[in-house]
Amino acid sequence: MKKLVCLFVLLLLEANASNVFAQNEINQQDLDALYNAIQKTPSYKKLLKGDKTYQQLYEDVKLKIINADEKQTFIQLSRLVSAINDNHLGFYRTPDTTLKSVRISLPINTDSLKNQLRQKNKNDLEGIYYASNHEFGLFASGDKTYKMISLTNGILMAELFRTPYNGYDLLLYSGKPVPYNLIKNTRLVNGTLLGTPFTKSREKKFSILNKDNENFEYKTLNDRVGYLRLSSFSSNNDNIKKSEEFHATIADKLTTANLIVDLRGNTGGGYKTSGKFLTLLKKYKGQIFVLQNSATVSNAEQFILELKPLKKVTTLGEQSKGMITFGSNYGHKIVLPSGRFTFYPTDMKGLDRDLAYESKGINPDVALDLFKSDWIAQTLEYIKNKP
Repeated sequence: MKKLVCLFVLLLLEANASNVFAQNEINQQDLDALYNAIQKTPSYKKLLKGDKTYQQLYEDVKLKIINADEKQTFIQLSRLVSAINDNHLGFYRTPDTTLKSVRISLPINTDSLKNQLRQKNKNDLEGIYYASNHEFGLFASGDKTYKMISLTNGILMAELFRTPYNGYDLLLYSGKPVPYNLIKNTRLVNGTLLGTPFTKSREKKFSILNKDNENFEYKTLNDRVGYLRLSSFSSNNDNIKKSEEFHATIADKLTTANLIVDLRGNTGGGYKTSGKFLTLLKKYKGQIFVLQNSATVSNAEQFILELKPLKKVTTLGEQSKGMITFGSNYGHKIVLPSGRFTFYPTDMKGLDRDLAYESKGINPDVALDLFKSDWIAQTLEYIKNKP
């Protein structure tokens, strides 16, 4: 009997060792695939090629994924993506509706934490946030690291890591079908964590543009002010066609003394769509007032930089996102060998001019009040009082 028990234990140990070896091999394959894919990106070649610290980072991640489970492996692999100042890069758990949702509750007194966070300044990263009518607490958990938990049940929702670029990379634990997702370059702008649903205020924010499903709109607000909304510069065929048709309808209509150009929430795209509007605005004889917010990204930020040197242009609103430099022509995605993780690489080289604003955003010439009134109304008031 003792021999049978010993044999059974030995078999269990061998099976466990075999499983651990297989897991380590899978983790290593994913690491190498991600590392190789990153080195092919223009942003890596421009910013980190030949940098020995990145090789050291790879070696450190290699050590830390030994015996690591899926979540810990994702966290470690994310460090390779976070190290690059390229906010178009994406990394996330490959969507899988069959995954079991794993929730981690931290042993924290949420009432006590809530009282502590209420004392924080509204401009502090730490504090109480809201999303979908739920309360969340964000607090420091270590040197340059933070955690966000639900103040209802203590469940861990996100972890934040300070980057060298004066921002934070956030790992969001959102459940099915993507249990964890890397959100690069989140910053606290006017009480909102960029790129996330988390905000410090439940009040209506006039920085957010309410619009219909169309990406383009023109109308006259009064006899002296026109309004041009450009909500997407996407270079897909459908949007390019719509932009051309819209451009043809307004090419001869921009005759007012002043023009508001609304780029709030513009998701970017390419000059195939935006270029003709740049040409039109540069020829425009009147004063231009550009509205921007923290959801103005990518080619929309490049659009602003093209206009800013013109004396007739004033930008208003809030700091843009700072997701501007590299971008992707083809939207190609790479699923790592295990199938667990997906990497979204960039393939555009980017300009040095734009790199100066990566992870920093573009500040407006005039900051608008987030809660006072509609930003178009505030801009009209500014135009009225402008010397």
